[in-house]
Amino acid sequence: MIVECVGLPGSGKTTICKLVTLPHGKKRSIQLRETRLNSKLVRASWKVLLLCCAARPFTLNRLKRGMNLVAFLRHYQHRERVILLDQGQIQKLWSILSGADSYPSRRLHELIASLKPFAPDWIIWVETPVTLAVERIGNRTHGVSRFDRLSPETALALLSERADLLRDLAKQYCSETKTKFLHLDGTLAPTENALKINKILGGSN
Repeated sequence: MIVECVGLPGSGKTTICKLVTLPHGKKRSIQLRETRLNSKLVRASWKVLLLCCAARPFTLNRLKRGMNLVAFLRHYQHRERVILLDQGQIQKLWSILSGADSYPSRRLHELIASLKPFAPDWIIWVETPVTLAVERIGNRTHGVSRFDRLSPETALALLSERADLLRDLAKQYCSETKTKFLHLDGTLAPTENALKINKILGGSN
């Protein structure tokens, strides 16, 4: 079983996942050498490349993020394991596109369709107000998001502008792949939300 969390930086995804008590693999629990090279992975990789090259303005950072998504797909090739990801494909798609002024919607649709064989069993959407997410970003000391390096005012402006894109990507992805969806209230205690994920992981046994 593969479970993937989605939400704005500062929404509480990582904190919630750390409180999940049932045994599970995490990000990087599948080594790069365990990648299964096949036609599905090649097709998805090609579609990622096409989208990265078609988005404007073109940047090498976008290509780098695209290759990171391709490498990350190895986690979704091992259904025999229980894996919980504090961020996954949708979050990485958002990272690729959130800085773009424009991109062909056809390329995005083709990419999402190519990701269907890699779809997780569950998408966990962590809904958190942008203002609270920015406050949490400002309070954390080990954040790796690009928003951690910004002033609170800039982070608030950018996240407010890009929040709809993340929601739209999650909606498109779930519609295309038919992935099961769970909505969590990110303003609730993380322990309460972690219990809900425990129930999903427990159902895999």
